[in-house]
Amino acid sequence: MRSRAAFAIGLALVAAGAAWQLALVRRWTQRIPAGWSTTIHYVGTATSPDPRTGRLPAGASLENYERTQHVTSDAGRPRWVELEEQYVARDPVRGRPVFAYTTRDTVSPQSGAHADERHRGEIVLFPRDVQRRTYRLRSNYINGIPLTFERTEVLEGLQTYLFSYRGRLEQTAAYAGSTGDLGGLRVLAGQEVHCLDDQFYYRIWVEPATGEQVKLEEGCPSGDYVFDVSSGRPVMALARWTGVTAGDDLIQRIEEIRRLRWDYLLASRYLGITLVAGGALLTVVGARPRPRTAG
Repeated sequence: MRSRAAFAIGLALVAAGAAWQLALVRRWTQRIPAGWSTTIHYVGTATSPDPRTGRLPAGASLENYERTQHVTSDAGRPRWVELEEQYVARDPVRGRPVFAYTTRDTVSPQSGAHADERHRGEIVLFPRDVQRRTYRLRSNYINGIPLTFERTEVLEGLQTYLFSYRGRLEQTAAYAGSTGDLGGLRVLAGQEVHCLDDQFYYRIWVEPATGEQVKLEEGCPSGDYVFDVSSGRPVMALARWTGVTAGDDLIQRIEEIRRLRWDYLLASRYLGITLVAGGALLTVVGARPRPRTAG
């Protein structure tokens, strides 16, 4: 009787493991599960133009940056969800937003890529199991830049992939749509906003299994300006700014991602393998012929 019971339980475990791995794991390891949200903090600097000269002074003041993403509608799940992203830079003394820009996108909950055909092939979030290749990012004020894989880096014991971009980033819509002190900018026809000498940079460290952002460096050290498109000349200075995940914010983020990584690996790999392996062992034990008793 014990052999038969072990054999039956073993078969049930193998079937459960196979069902989990083949049919259920995708649902439980979605990049954007139901009720998903995340908030990331980092610090940086910002410089506004001198009101008398209109030029950007040499100094810079500290700024606190916050990036919040959350699901606002599950109406299209499993094909798409609506994701809202708010990016805010605050004066740490007054607490007032210097720059605040909010966007909404339809995103594939499975991959983190845009579901809108206009942005086909572009991502809002890095997917699970990140590859060492170029990804095109369109997220909030970032409007479709190619992020190139550079190298693997270990941060506080956590392996990450570093992706980067340096070049032009057109930000007219972001400045016009901002509700902060720099918001509501009126840009005339034939003008646009981008970083002087195309010195905008964006570097992101990603945990490869989960696709979670670990660390970010971004900024325009030469200053964002309004440009005349036809001549290519700067018309008006707007801001010089930088941002980076550092200090306690980075340590807390790494600890959070360690937990997320373990949860993801448990669901995507370890649980199914454990069920199948345990079931196979019980099946073998149960199938062994029982020794005959003398008599």
